Amino acid sequence: MSRIDELKREAQAMQAYLEVNVGGGDINEYIDRLDTLGVYYARSGAMHAEVVGLIDSAIAKAMGDNMELIATIPASLAQKYIKGATAELNGLERWIDRINASCNKQCDNLRTLISYEKQRSQII
Repeated sequence: MSRIDELKREAQAMQAYLEVNVGGGDINEYIDRLDTLGVYYARSGAMHAEVVGLIDSAIAKAMGDNMELIATIPASLAQKYIKGATAELNGLERWIDRINASCNKQCDNLRTLISYEKQRSQII
């Protein structure tokens, strides 16, 4: 299995977790989920950095392997060629970036829910 496939598989597991709606009003469930999301937030940040590095390497390889062709075509076509050569990695980079942002947003939401439940328990 290639490194890209491993990253995709890991991103898919994170995506599946993010798509589960936390229910009820159990503060312990919120805290457990917040802990897990914190780990996913950190991991997705590291994955994002790794994918950006893979994109840079893929661009360098595409440029090196096709320097003669790239030198003969207009810059706009060369950019499109490179963009096409790195399309899969660019898609993965955007996906992992959105996973990272979703982890952050869900952490914010959970902190709000935890605060709400604490306040509610003090009133009751």
